[in-house]
Amino acid sequence: MRIKPSLLLLCLLPISGCNGFFQKDSTTGTTTGTSATNYAFVANTGSNTVTGLGISTTGTLAALSGSPITLGLPPTALVVSRDNKFLWVGTVSAIYGYTIASDGTLAAMSSGNAIANAICTDMQVSPDGKWMMVLDGSGNSIDLFAINTDGTLTPGPNSGIGFTASGTVIPQQLRIAPSGAYVVAAMGTAGELVFSFNTTTGALALLTQTTPPGTTSDNGIAIDSTSTYLYEARSGSNPGLVVSTVGSNGNLTPTTSTTYAAGAQPYSVVLDNTNKYVYVANRTDGTISGYNIGTNAALTAIAGSPFSSGVAVQSLGADSTGKWLLAASYSGSPDLSLYGFDATNLGRLYSVSSAATGTNASVLALSH
Repeated sequence: MRIKPSLLLLCLLPISGCNGFFQKDSTTGTTTGTSATNYAFVANTGSNTVTGLGISTTGTLAALSGSPITLGLPPTALVVSRDNKFLWVGTVSAIYGYTIASDGTLAAMSSGNAIANAICTDMQVSPDGKWMMVLDGSGNSIDLFAINTDGTLTPGPNSGIGFTASGTVIPQQLRIAPSGAYVVAAMGTAGELVFSFNTTTGALALLTQTTPPGTTSDNGIAIDSTSTYLYEARSGSNPGLVVSTVGSNGNLTPTTSTTYAAGAQPYSVVLDNTNKYVYVANRTDGTISGYNIGTNAALTAIAGSPFSSGVAVQSLGADSTGKWLLAASYSGSPDLSLYGFDATNLGRLYSVSSAATGTNASVLALSH
């Protein structure tokens, strides 16, 4: 299961002590780098590493020079800058930065020292590339940073926003609408928080909280390219995929009373680049459910769905070229899977390649 950063922090800080609060990283270079310009990064929480891979035009995965990155604490969040020049890695206490050279080589910033302080559950970069947001593992704030041209981070207005959410808050995932107008945080059994966002000033304001019915947990979310629909991967008493419209006031309105059936413990959700298909990672049964997106975001199962994946698959991503879908699996077999889209049976996934990345592949981030 996803490890809550705040719980990791309680376990690890007494060991590291105050002088070790910002653990310095070390980067192990390889000689199998690639000049590909399409990248995948995988956080391996069990081995305290991040693996960087180049994706070729045929779907081959090859290690980037400077990979794997080794940290003193488990990596809990990843995000790539909009111009693909920087990778940021979040842990339970700090954020580390890495440059991505034109040939894909990774190099630590700030001599491997932390560049910012944050308890990171998830990290996202705004569509204009100016801001980084961090869903804080404490469950009561979103940290905001301005992104400098050299990849360093400066605290933004008020350093973000603090909030109070009702219910049992379990921070899971953060998404910024492609329009930049709003932000959604999935908070587990506490449902979704919707914030307004001003991309010019960086101002954040809490609009609404929507709590799921019954004993359920909203684990993963995705927003379509028009910023109209929110897709929620939900587990518990009424599991599956929920689709809602997002109002200007932040209210979420389900498009149907139906929760679309998925596998056991839906955990992550992603749309393909055409926004014609949506996919859900089912963590408990190691499968990926696929759906065609119709008028008003009505969903129908893709032929052949669900598709087989690794054990405890929990993070999905669609690559920037629109050719591939990738999946990271916590218990491996394999750690990272790469799929292509069947041109005959539209939306159907087929396995292309895979890679070993490290112990407990937990979070996946892709270049833009």
